[in-house]
Amino acid sequence: MKTPFPQTNRRILIVDDTPAIHDDFRKILTPDASGAADLDTLEQTLFGTRQSSHLTFQLDSAYQGQEALKLVQHAVEEGRPYALAFTDMRMPPGWDGLETIEKLWAVDPNLQIALCTAYSDYSWEAMAERLEFGDQLLILKKPFDTLEIRQMANALTWKWQLAQDAALKMLSLEQTIEARVHELLKVSHLLQYDSLTGLPNSTLLGDRLTQSLAACRRHDKQLVVMFLGLDRFKRINNALGHPAGDEMLKRVGQQLLACVRESDSVFRYGSDEFVVMLSDINHPQQSRSIAEKLLSAIRTPQTIVGHDVSVTASLGISLYPDDGLEAIELIKKAETAMRSAKENGPNEIGFFIEAMNQRAREQQSIESGIRQALQRQEFVLHYQPKIELASGRVVGAEALVRWQKPGHGWVYPSEFIPVAEDSGLIVPLSKWVLAEACRHTREWQQAGLPPIRMSVNTSAIDFRQRHFVEGIEQVLAQTGLDPRLLELEITEGVLMQNVDATINALGRLKALGVRLAIDDFGTGYSSLSYLRRFPIDVLKIDQSFIRGLSHDSGDAALVGAIISLGKSLNLNVIAEGVETAHQLAFLKAHHCEEGQGFYFSKALPAEAFARLLESAQPGTWGVS
Repeated sequence: MKTPFPQTNRRILIVDDTPAIHDDFRKILTPDASGAADLDTLEQTLFGTRQSSHLTFQLDSAYQGQEALKLVQHAVEEGRPYALAFTDMRMPPGWDGLETIEKLWAVDPNLQIALCTAYSDYSWEAMAERLEFGDQLLILKKPFDTLEIRQMANALTWKWQLAQDAALKMLSLEQTIEARVHELLKVSHLLQYDSLTGLPNSTLLGDRLTQSLAACRRHDKQLVVMFLGLDRFKRINNALGHPAGDEMLKRVGQQLLACVRESDSVFRYGSDEFVVMLSDINHPQQSRSIAEKLLSAIRTPQTIVGHDVSVTASLGISLYPDDGLEAIELIKKAETAMRSAKENGPNEIGFFIEAMNQRAREQQSIESGIRQALQRQEFVLHYQPKIELASGRVVGAEALVRWQKPGHGWVYPSEFIPVAEDSGLIVPLSKWVLAEACRHTREWQQAGLPPIRMSVNTSAIDFRQRHFVEGIEQVLAQTGLDPRLLELEITEGVLMQNVDATINALGRLKALGVRLAIDDFGTGYSSLSYLRRFPIDVLKIDQSFIRGLSHDSGDAALVGAIISLGKSLNLNVIAEGVETAHQLAFLKAHHCEEGQGFYFSKALPAEAFARLLESAQPGTWGVS
């Protein structure tokens, strides 16, 4: 920003080749200060009025146009410009008045000028051809009148000041408007672009896709929408931290941009989801080669915070006009195709087919059915016994939810549990399972049956609930179950989400007396560090390793190592999925404490499990 002009500018430049003229101007514009003061005092004494002080001017002299130009240049450079110049017309041997004015205005276009002349050197028309007569030039005829000079000096310097004040106000207004426009543009950018990757977001996706579809309709062209979802991306956040995850997302965005044409667009749709819009596609199969190129770029290993990290993605494709005519329809169908591809494994490509739509409708139907089932109490619990391998006694059970849908029969958990998790209905369902399992356990205890530990599965969504621990306390209080008889089974992935909060919640549960078990141990992070940090009681070996005991030496070695690890950490070890005598013999030989699986019993309804508790004798399953 330029240096502001002074608030009051009374600087005047006199340009004349005659020294006497300079003296005349000084007498008129700078009267003797002491004399003026005496006159003011006398006037006030005689008439009793207070007179305002005379305006004072700062005068500088130049005797030729060249000298005047240097003074004006210097004044502008110092930020102390002249407000007014009185310029003589004839100043031999140098520039005349007109040339001097031209030179001065070239340096300071704001300078007010009074041209003093006693001769008709130039006609008015001739002067008008050389100078633009505006409100900054006045013609003053010699000889001068004192009052005229003083009035002109006052008026023109004041006019100069008003003009500069107006210019400053206009500049300030322009700057304010510019800042406001910049702010609005920034807000608009934040609303339409992802702050992390810099890619346009889902809001802008809808607008651009709609515009592209309109162009495709006019020119009878095809358009492709690709929906990409990163596979198991949470593992990077959990293992390396969210900053590393954010860096990976930025690089994925850059890789996608590098693979597409200028006519194509890349959007960040969600946390770990991206959308690519392809224009000018001549054949649907062309999109497959582009999709393969995108997936190949994404899975290229990256070095992040000192670690070599790679990620894969699943990709779904929808086509205009084959799969839909509207933007929302095409995006949803591409997402549906991506979800289907993800189920087939990582790094898969899927085109939308109507069967997927049918499946989506089925999932929606299941979601509605779950809501109704909770209201109508259609869910029931079955209990699979846990056997102490050393004695053959039933020492615990795992509560497993079942859905008996009227008019349909049994609905498998594999069908409704994922839908419940996606829709958030897993929360009320889990609360019901916990309450029902604790109620049955307490009833069996009151009936005189041997006490057992009841295991209840806890999902990641359950664990993130704000009042999760309080809810468990409430159920225990309502049912009267001893907290030591309740065991919560938690996956490794749950533990690694928001570690500090997790440790706090687990500590509160331990303080209640609740046992904590790691479910499916060996399939996740399997890190010794988290076993030391978290107050865990039980390691539950995943059934996939137990299944391979008879034919896979690697699984056998791993199971043996897990059992040894558990013992070294004073943890109870239980193997799930025990189905053969060979598996049982292996587990007993390695001193595994407990087993669970079809070899002992399938999951039983509450009444049947109660009868099992009442009648089962040690050694029934060939354990002893």
